[in-house]
Amino acid sequence: MRSYDIFALKHTRLLYMLRVSFVLGVILLVTRMFTIPYGYWALITAVTILGAIPFVGGVLSKAKQRVTGTVVGAVLGLALFLIPPEYHWTHHFAFFGILIAAMYYTQEKYAYASLMAAITIVIVAGGGPADFAAAGWRIFNVLWAAILTILASIFIFPAKATERFIYLLEQYLVECSHYYAKHIQHAQQGKFPPSHAERLNTIIETQQSLIPHMMVESGVNKAVLKDILLIEKRLFAELEALLSTQWETQQGQDEIMSMEGLTKAQSQLSDNFQVLAQQVSEKRVTEVDSIDVKLLNLTKAQLAQTSNDISDISYYGYLWLNREMARQFIELSKVSAAMFKPS
Repeated sequence: MRSYDIFALKHTRLLYMLRVSFVLGVILLVTRMFTIPYGYWALITAVTILGAIPFVGGVLSKAKQRVTGTVVGAVLGLALFLIPPEYHWTHHFAFFGILIAAMYYTQEKYAYASLMAAITIVIVAGGGPADFAAAGWRIFNVLWAAILTILASIFIFPAKATERFIYLLEQYLVECSHYYAKHIQHAQQGKFPPSHAERLNTIIETQQSLIPHMMVESGVNKAVLKDILLIEKRLFAELEALLSTQWETQQGQDEIMSMEGLTKAQSQLSDNFQVLAQQVSEKRVTEVDSIDVKLLNLTKAQLAQTSNDISDISYYGYLWLNREMARQFIELSKVSAAMFKPS
């Protein structure tokens, strides 16, 4: 990961505030220097687009909907001025009907664009048929402020949701290694205190929230992102089951503790999580093959399993959870490698 990307991830809020300060400062300077009528609508536009969205993808998506909604609302609002002033009641009834129609579509897919259209209709035509000049200035201020905000988000300390997603994937792998290593240590001591991998779930939820913003950014493979999240959820479920089960209360406890080959294979997988995390950070991931993962190649002799095994199903459940984690790890290495391949 580039030095700037690391810096941007660590200081997201600082860079966001610098970007906001620049945009709002330029808008204030321009509106005051040139005495632009209704200049405060430019400020409102910048605040609504930049508010709570530090990522380029989010800004582009929101700005696109705002501009689209503004243009549609402006056309509809300006169309009302074609009604002669002497029929002002017709203007008001038509205004009310169009506004209600725009609000209806705020419950559809492009809710924000519809909301902006409704607001623009109010801005343009809400003052009645004699407010044409104000309508034109308000539309102008919304459009130029939106363009300025987009350019600032792209070229001034840009924060990309894609980079945040990659960073969280790296953190997810590191946390997997830590949780798994701790479990291995407890297993060697014959202790299985129940615990939970809450941090993994938090990371997954954050990554999920980044997907809509990433879809707008360039060079993103949507299918790969979905695969990564799906595998992460499976790994979380399996690791959570491994950590939360009180294995010392199961009949298979002695067999679990005596599997020397399994312990070595578990340690290798824990180390592999760390290696993959480093590769993700460097954006150069090497796919892992099943032949290179010991957990998937253990034999009966390596497990030190007795021929007269009388343990209950927990013994086999424990083996399955570890093997399934190894299998999901291999899949994660493959989709992570695909994420960095040029499309």
